Amino acid sequence: MITYNFTLAPKENVNGEKSIIISFIKDRKNTSLSIGKTCKEKDWSFETSRVKKSHPNHNNINKFIDRRIKIIDEIIDEYDKNGIFFTLTDLTSKLKTISGRKLTLTYTKFHEGVIDDLNKADKIGTAQIEKDTLNSLRRFFRKREIGFNELDYVALKKFESYCISRGNKQSSIAIRMRTLRSVFNQAIKSQIITEKQYPFKQYKISQLKVSGKKEYLNENEMELLKTYEPKDEKYGFARDMFLFSYYSRGINFLDLIKLEKSALNGERINYIRSKTGVPVSFKLNEYTHNIIQQYCSKEDSKYIFNIINTENPTQVYLKNRSKKVLTYYINQQLKEIMKELVINKHISYYCARHSFATVLKFNNISIETIREALGQKDIKSTMSYLNTLPDNKLDRIIEDVLR
Repeated sequence: MITYNFTLAPKENVNGEKSIIISFIKDRKNTSLSIGKTCKEKDWSFETSRVKKSHPNHNNINKFIDRRIKIIDEIIDEYDKNGIFFTLTDLTSKLKTISGRKLTLTYTKFHEGVIDDLNKADKIGTAQIEKDTLNSLRRFFRKREIGFNELDYVALKKFESYCISRGNKQSSIAIRMRTLRSVFNQAIKSQIITEKQYPFKQYKISQLKVSGKKEYLNENEMELLKTYEPKDEKYGFARDMFLFSYYSRGINFLDLIKLEKSALNGERINYIRSKTGVPVSFKLNEYTHNIIQQYCSKEDSKYIFNIINTENPTQVYLKNRSKKVLTYYINQQLKEIMKELVINKHISYYCARHSFATVLKFNNISIETIREALGQKDIKSTMSYLNTLPDNKLDRIIEDVLR
């Protein structure tokens, strides 16, 4: 059994006021903890354990006490629910830590901390997604500081509608919602909030209807691209980078520009995927070998391709360089190439990865093998890359099985 009560400390300070304290009793032991507030004894009600209305700041102090009561009850409930034995020292230590965090951390402050940690870990891409989500949320609320309790089920539904009104795709909205959900989960683990404040028990991200269809080039369209005659060097570079990714297990462009000459081992390239940390190894073929020869860096550079302009790039530089080259020297040109080839698809460099994975699937390669080839950690990630088999392909497979 544990009991606690808000009361006044015995001694007065120089102003004739006494500290407001929490008195705890457990297992015949007692301790006390100051809440950092004071008042004169004449302004304190020992019956209600609150400051009287005669005190000029009674409203704020009493609200402060109410918040402390809520925090203490949550701590005790958590201990009891998990069957954890605790001492008064355990309780007061946790109270100091949690109450301090809860008083200073709004949702936005906590989210900013998450973004800062990601940047420090050189996870620049993920940090940018988190930042974009937070900025969108601030525009929706029309203010900088947002509290955890403001993000309830109703607010999430309204935020979803707001994103739709701004022309965001369902897939983009799902990313934003998953980002918010992740921040809430981290806040709960950090004991900033409790599970009672978790809005995603009611709001289900799965209700967002996200199309699984990814743009890709089939084998016939890949043949058209391979035989395409570029009208200038930019168009040739865009085609060749797409082909290199396609024949190199869908290598991400950031990983491509980071490939070092030391990664070359005979006719193979070995590297670690930046996104997953999974080792990937692939064999060079005629296309990839020729592309390396054509776009190789200077002899004194440690990188394979002549795309990075410094020998000691930061993660921010690599991310910005990757985005710039993709935007101005690859994706714009690929769009025009598709028009020339009369391929009515929105193809970007990243579609080479989808094309590689989808062609493997259409040739009856197992999902597990495709996952390994892509350098992914789990099957769910792999499934998101794969497109539905066309009807004629399904017909042939079924006919072979039922024959």
